Amino acid sequence: MRPRLLWGAARCLWPRRAVGPARRPLSSGSPPLEELFARGGPLRTFLERQAGSEAHLKVRRPELAAVIKLLNQKEQELRETEPLLHDENEDLRKLAENEITLCQKEITQLKHQIILLLVPSEETDENDLILEVTAGVGGQEAMLFTSEIFDMYQQYAAFKRWHFETLEYFPSEIGGLRHASASIGGSEAYRHMKFEGGVHRVQRVPKTEKQGRIHTSTMTVAILPQPTEINLVINPKDLRIDTKRASGAGGQHVNTTDSAVRIVHLPTDWK
Repeated sequence: MRPRLLWGAARCLWPRRAVGPARRPLSSGSPPLEELFARGGPLRTFLERQAGSEAHLKVRRPELAAVIKLLNQKEQELRETEPLLHDENEDLRKLAENEITLCQKEITQLKHQIILLLVPSEETDENDLILEVTAGVGGQEAMLFTSEIFDMYQQYAAFKRWHFETLEYFPSEIGGLRHASASIGGSEAYRHMKFEGGVHRVQRVPKTEKQGRIHTSTMTVAILPQPTEINLVINPKDLRIDTKRASGAGGQHVNTTDSAVRIVHLPTDWK
């Protein structure tokens, strides 16, 4: 049975104290996230404004409205639970500690979910993608790091139940990876992966280092959305085909063979 169910029963049976000023909850997320959602912070202010137009938000963004409502409920539950950390009953204090830890974890997850829902969507969010990884500065250690990153993305795709197909794979001499590319397909694959692109670095003692020195190695990740299939129809009347033939003295085919052909699409002037 989850601690939440036990706590619900205990809260009904135990005499309740007057609720004083709530303690600042222990942060289970990164400081930037807490600053965004702090009182007076930009996202907290946004959520408070949305609370005043909840009916309108449910129509426009029903998923976001549901997450905001759940976040408010969890934060209220956390505020009601924190004063019981000072209760005289030891069992109730332990139960409250477990409940607070679970509640803080859920609140952090909800905050991350709100941020993702606020990111503007793109037309390519539903597309499949091409992943490319390339070793950068750092020699063999960079190639080992690249191999680890590629394996990480492969395992993440398996966790998300996406299709993962390796297109290119160029290993190094000691088990690293010089360059690799893969096709990844699945529900909202590009939406979840589009911010992974860029230069990644690692600072550690390499396997190839014998004196225990820390090295910095880099690798690059490229995320490219796969274009959706389209039916392209070109009207032959929109094409102008120019042919060129050689002139002057030459063999028997010099004036009869089209040695250069240029096709021009008249509406766009593409050649």
